[in-house]
Amino acid sequence: MSFYNLRPFLNWGLMIAAILGVIYIGYSQSNTSNVMRIASGERGSYLYSVGKELKLAIEQYTDYKVELVVSRSSTFNRGVLQSGKADVAIISPAASSMTNMSVVVPISKSYIHVIVKENSAINSISNLAGHRISLGALQSDHRQNALKLLNHYRVEEKTLRNTEVSHLELLEGDNLDGAIITSSFKDEYLQKLMASGNFKLIEIEAAEGVATAYPYLHASTLPVGVYPSIMGPMPTKSLSILSTDALLVTRTDAPSLLVEGLLTALLNKDVSEKFPLIKEWLNATGGILPSLDTHEAALHVFNPYSKLQKTAYAFLLQLWIYKWVILCLTVLFLSALSRWFDIKNRKAEENKKNRFQRIEKLLEDINQHEMLQADTKDYRLLTRRLAEARKIKQDGIQIACEQNMSNSPVFIAFLQQCDHVIKDIQWKLSLGLAGSTNVA
Repeated sequence: MSFYNLRPFLNWGLMIAAILGVIYIGYSQSNTSNVMRIASGERGSYLYSVGKELKLAIEQYTDYKVELVVSRSSTFNRGVLQSGKADVAIISPAASSMTNMSVVVPISKSYIHVIVKENSAINSISNLAGHRISLGALQSDHRQNALKLLNHYRVEEKTLRNTEVSHLELLEGDNLDGAIITSSFKDEYLQKLMASGNFKLIEIEAAEGVATAYPYLHASTLPVGVYPSIMGPMPTKSLSILSTDALLVTRTDAPSLLVEGLLTALLNKDVSEKFPLIKEWLNATGGILPSLDTHEAALHVFNPYSKLQKTAYAFLLQLWIYKWVILCLTVLFLSALSRWFDIKNRKAEENKKNRFQRIEKLLEDINQHEMLQADTKDYRLLTRRLAEARKIKQDGIQIACEQNMSNSPVFIAFLQQCDHVIKDIQWKLSLGLAGSTNVA
């Protein structure tokens, strides 16, 4: 069938493909929500203020509308995320499992503050036993981190009193002697607490040891004067303290468009200045957390070649694992290749030899033809000899063309002999023709 006959079928095929593509794109867009639901923190907390900042940034730089989901702890946020009631959540890996979760980007760094009243006799974490110390609500990040700290210092929770009373009562009542609070330096309540001058910070001397025991807690230093106070900036000296990162997390199967839209807003220059942890993290890790899974769309944004690199490394690792098998196969392949080249060269030599033999045979035929025509005087017989000589020459030329022997010395000698024989026969025929004309 000619191309001309196929053109109508090609045109119809392209038209149908275009229609199906438009239908698919329309269907995909109609099933993609432009609402992004974010679970951040409980109302009044620092993480809730982070959620509000995210809402403003995302709605300003993308087409998404953001809904803040009523939230509490990291464990609660993980639950609403897995149940589909939220698309993105702020979760601390130190306080919640990260199974089936993918990191988008770290958003905030929180510090574990051990705060007690200024006039109390508590000067170390070991002195907390017997006092009224708020650890936070059950399942809260405050409590999860506080229990890890107390466990390292071998201070049992049952030796403390009023542990479930909210730390917000430190300023409003007389039910607490102190609290263990996990939050940012920018937390308004913490700043208000320290600004009163009625509280002091207890150093975590074993911060590095605690960080070693719990992988998502990090040993840090509380800078001098980070909190303004009526008694002067606090603390008056740098203190060892623990920190943990709050991560923006989504489900592993979350749409790439959602993650890309979120990062479009966060990586904007104006927005990233409000969340310096993002820039620090990208410079330090290149967008990869060694112990946590990063969403594929985020990896592509941070490092477009990460997937290719991962595939290449995995391939090289497999090569190293099977190196001896590969070496044996390579030796076998090279041996087979060498054998094949030997056979090919031998066959080429045989073909060359056969070509020369065919030309030599034709050369013998023309030489024999020369001897036969030398004794021939009959006109009809000479004419037949001439036709036979021309046929031998034609066969030789055909063989030379097929076997690429046009410049071969044997073929040139063959042509010269053929021409010599043909000219001799033609000369004899011309003499015979001239003699018959004279007789007539």
